[in-house]
Amino acid sequence: MHRFDPYIDFQRLRRRQSTDISLWPSFTDIMTVILMIFMLTMTMVIIKNADLARQLLFRESEQQKAARALEESRQQLDQLKITITNMEEKLRAKEMEIILLGDEIKVMESSLEAKVALISALEARQKGLQEDVQQLESAADAARAEKELLEKEFAEKIAAITEDTRLQIEEFNRKFAALMQQLSEQQELVVVLNTEKRDLELALAKQRKAFVVLEDKYNKLIGPARSPLGKMVAAVQYARQEGRYRILFKGVGSDTFEEINRQQLDEKLGRLKMQFKDKLYVKVIIPEKSGLSYNEAWNFTRDILSRYDYYYQE
Repeated sequence: MHRFDPYIDFQRLRRRQSTDISLWPSFTDIMTVILMIFMLTMTMVIIKNADLARQLLFRESEQQKAARALEESRQQLDQLKITITNMEEKLRAKEMEIILLGDEIKVMESSLEAKVALISALEARQKGLQEDVQQLESAADAARAEKELLEKEFAEKIAAITEDTRLQIEEFNRKFAALMQQLSEQQELVVVLNTEKRDLELALAKQRKAFVVLEDKYNKLIGPARSPLGKMVAAVQYARQEGRYRILFKGVGSDTFEEINRQQLDEKLGRLKMQFKDKLYVKVIIPEKSGLSYNEAWNFTRDILSRYDYYYQE
């Protein structure tokens, strides 16, 4: 049976309720603080991650800009190399034209000198003839004087001697005139041959120049232009100083020229051709005051390029 107290102990009930109520608010406060700390931490992490993401995006953007700028710089460098190559080719063509004009001037000067020499020779011959005439006139005067002295006693002998002398003089004059004519013809022939030789050399130079222009146009039509881009560049400088041919060579990757002879040049270029094959670009340099004729410069340039440069190989 249950026991029922007639009185309720309110004090004990209030003490029990107070104990139950005081436990849960403390736990709730602790959980609230933990939750706030967690949310604050998450907020800081999210903000930091967002900041890091912005920094990464900024760095990627800067890297892309730098890559684009680097690529543009490379393209500009390649274009600059092509422009420099074209300018070098134009400069070499202008130098060849200057050499050709120099050859024409030399031919004209040589022709003028030959004509002046011929005039001098003719003047000298005329002077010699005048001297011979004077000598003959002197001899004739002497002969006439001698004739006048001896004609009284030896009229017949003097007449015979005079006739014989006249014949001898005429024979001498005839032989002398023939010799002078032969000499004049030989001198004129030498002058003509020299002039023809220079004219032929000049005509050959002009034809070679026209051939180079046509060849360049043909090469541009059938294939890409000659360029050092992606090639191994070797340089050769050719000139004539004090009557001696001078060759300067700069190898692939070198910054200085060295003086060598033609045999050494062929050996070095031959080794470079075997090493780099179709990657060898040979730059031939003809200085402004090279001392070469157009034909000499053309022959050397064509020989070197046709034997070693990648563009002229089969």
